[in-house]
Amino acid sequence: MKLLKPEKMTLKHRQRLLQTLRRAVFPAALLTFAQAPVLAGGPGSAGVQILKTDMSPRAAGMGGAFVAVADDVYSANYNPAGLGQLYFPEASAMYLSGFDDSKLQFLAFGMPLPIQGFAGMDKPGLAISAIFSDSGKFVYTNTDDASHPLTMDAESTRVLSLSYAEKVYSNELNLEGYNAKIEQYLGLSVKYISSELLETYSASALAFDGGWLVRDPNLGLTFGASVSNFGSGIKYFREMTPLPTTLRLGLSYQHPTVMSQSVLLSLEYDYYMNESLKSLRAGLEYHFQEYFNFRLGYKGLEDNRGPTFGLGVHYENFALDLGMSVGGEVFNTTQVAFAYKFAGWRTAEYKVKMHYRDREETSPTPSKVKPAVKEPVKPAKSVKPAKKDADFFWIY
Repeated sequence: MKLLKPEKMTLKHRQRLLQTLRRAVFPAALLTFAQAPVLAGGPGSAGVQILKTDMSPRAAGMGGAFVAVADDVYSANYNPAGLGQLYFPEASAMYLSGFDDSKLQFLAFGMPLPIQGFAGMDKPGLAISAIFSDSGKFVYTNTDDASHPLTMDAESTRVLSLSYAEKVYSNELNLEGYNAKIEQYLGLSVKYISSELLETYSASALAFDGGWLVRDPNLGLTFGASVSNFGSGIKYFREMTPLPTTLRLGLSYQHPTVMSQSVLLSLEYDYYMNESLKSLRAGLEYHFQEYFNFRLGYKGLEDNRGPTFGLGVHYENFALDLGMSVGGEVFNTTQVAFAYKFAGWRTAEYKVKMHYRDREETSPTPSKVKPAVKEPVKPAKSVKPAKKDADFFWIY
C-alpha cells in the first residue's frame, strides 16, 4: 500500500489503512490511560476510556475513593450531588501525564447560585467542566517501504459537562437515643463527548451522570452513590461502541484529631457495567495545621492495582495538589492541579417572610389606623377604657 501524508489521503486510502490496522496492530492504537486489550463485552470493550480516569489529584492520592467525599468542584466528575455543598465559587485546572506520550487536561468552574433550589432547602450548585485528552501518536510502517512511516494521532477526545445539584432534605431523626441530623443532596450532569481516531474517524455522543449524597455533619459520616457516563454509546464509522458506564458506592468518615487537624477515611466500590470490571478503592487524608494535606490510598481488584500518594498545600484561597500512582502493574500516572476559591464573593441571603396570623388578626396595621382628629374638650366620659386596652396591646 502506498503511503501518503494524512492531509493527502483520500477516503479510499484511509479505509484500506483501517482494514490493515484492524487485522494487525489496530488494538494498540486504542490503548489509552487504563485500557486493556480489546475484547467484545469484556475489559476495554468500551470506548472513550479517559472517562474512567481520575480527574482530581486529591482523589487520585486517595486511591480514587471520592464518591462519598465530593465536596469541591471535582465532584462533577465523581458525584455531581456534592456540588450542593459549594459555599464559594471555585475554579481549578489539572494536568495529567499518562501512559507513554499521552496527556490530559481538566478545567472546571463551580459556584453556588444566588437563588433558591427547587426543594427550597438551600442554594443549589452549578458547575461547568471540560476534558481535553490526547492518547499519543500512532506510527504505522509498511513492510514494503519502512523508510516512510505514517504518523497520526491515535485518539483525541473532548468532553464538555454541565452539572447541577442541591440539598433536597434536612431533618433531625432520633435513632435509638441518638439525634442524627440527616442531609441529602441530589445532582445531575449532562456531557457532550467528541472523539476522533487516527485523524480520520470522528464521533460524538451525549451522556448523563446522576449522584446521591447522604451525610450526618454531626457524626462526620457520609454515604455516596453515583452512575456516570450513562448513554447509548458512541459510533465510529459504522460501529457503535458503548461508553464506560460506572456505578460508584462509597462511605467516608471525617473526624477532628488535635487542634485544627483532622483525618478523613474513605472506602469505595466501583463497577464498570459495560465491561464487567470491578474496583475496590480506599483512601486517607490527614489535614495538618490548616495548610497541608497528606494522602494515601490503594486501588485493588483491577489490572492496574497498587498504592497511591498525594500532597496538598493550601494558603488563603489558593490550593496546589499533587497525586501519584506508585507501584502500578501496568503504568503509573502523575497529576497536578491548581485551584482558587473566590471567598470574597457571597451569594445573596434568602429572607423568608414570616407571617404571624394571631397578631395580624388581633392588631390593626399602621395603614388601618385613622389619623387623630382634634376635637373640643369633652367630659371624661369620652375616654373609653376598652379603647385604651386595645391601643396598649397594639403598641406592646
